[in-house]
Amino acid sequence: MAKKTISSMDNFQEKLPKAGSQKASNLLLTLLAACLVLSLLAAIMSIFVGVKVAKFDSIGSDLQLAVSRMGIVSGDTQEDDVTISDLYTVRSTKDISNAYLAGRDSGLDAKQKEVYDLASATLKNIIKDDMTTFQKEKAVYDWMCKNLEMAESTEVNIPVSSSQIDEPYGVLKTGTGVPVGFATTFRMFMEMLEIPCMVVHDTAFTNAWNEVQLDDENWYHVDVGSDITYGNYENFNMNEPVCAYKHTWDTEFFPAATGTKYCYALMKAGEVKDLYNIPTRIKKAYDKKRKCIFLKFKTKSGKDLELVDELVSRTADYLGGNLSQNTDSTETAESTGRGVADAVCIKMDDYYLLGVFFADGSQKNSALDQKDYNKISRAVEKAFPAVG
Repeated sequence: MAKKTISSMDNFQEKLPKAGSQKASNLLLTLLAACLVLSLLAAIMSIFVGVKVAKFDSIGSDLQLAVSRMGIVSGDTQEDDVTISDLYTVRSTKDISNAYLAGRDSGLDAKQKEVYDLASATLKNIIKDDMTTFQKEKAVYDWMCKNLEMAESTEVNIPVSSSQIDEPYGVLKTGTGVPVGFATTFRMFMEMLEIPCMVVHDTAFTNAWNEVQLDDENWYHVDVGSDITYGNYENFNMNEPVCAYKHTWDTEFFPAATGTKYCYALMKAGEVKDLYNIPTRIKKAYDKKRKCIFLKFKTKSGKDLELVDELVSRTADYLGGNLSQNTDSTETAESTGRGVADAVCIKMDDYYLLGVFFADGSQKNSALDQKDYNKISRAVEKAFPAVG
């Protein structure tokens, strides 16, 4: 094939006017090569543009998604109309919160009015006039963690529209949602309470949470979706050092979360001078049925962090839960679902912050009690009686 190509070019050159100089031949060859390159580039661009248009029409800012997944901030970060996990879209709910603040829903459509009524009834039940801004925010967080749950598949294929669980309409009507739905619902509640709030997304476009401004001063990160299961404040009112432990986001676009006054971990952190007291402190918090415990300590040698890790791990073995490694010795704790759900240790300026988070063992949002399960068992056994 190569010889044929060269041969064809040689034949073409033989047909060139002899009167032309070698420079003319070279110029013509250069022009032909340039035309071939331009044609190839045009073909590639037509394919790229076609794909780009199709992608953007179907799932939104796909280019931003690809760039962010490479760890690069595109500079085009925005809050609303962003696609998360290629499925769910962050949408504004300003019309609903503005209607609530105005005291009338006349400008809302039927779907928005449903959200308006559900959200208004919720706030009426959990918000009191004498509450501080922080207390109002915490009341909303507590209500969402107690009454909502992450949407997940069941043994029976009961359809849940993706256009609902990523927005307050589906979240409040079904009691289930995805991170985008929890984030937009939390922001809607905050805006109804006149508390500045934003929806934040990670740089990989796989998660969404909130930033809230308290007392018109500092901002804090709140990831209700990650706390829905246990409601143990693991991701409540985090400043940047705490939030950065498990989250990544465009720090140039979203406000700097520099607050300490309402950073829940710092508010609740107790000082530990003797590291060997950590198991006792964790056990006391667990026995009092607290949802979490925060401890701060300083290190004196390089092995101190390993010591803390081992102390927490051994304590979790006794209490059970996700961190437990010894299933034989924790049968009672495992059977009740109680125990240590998670533990983190974060480097602060001149000390370390330890957070231990508990699972309380409750079947949140389950409409079935033990009596119901007993009746279910009898019904199934009746349908399949033992042979003989």
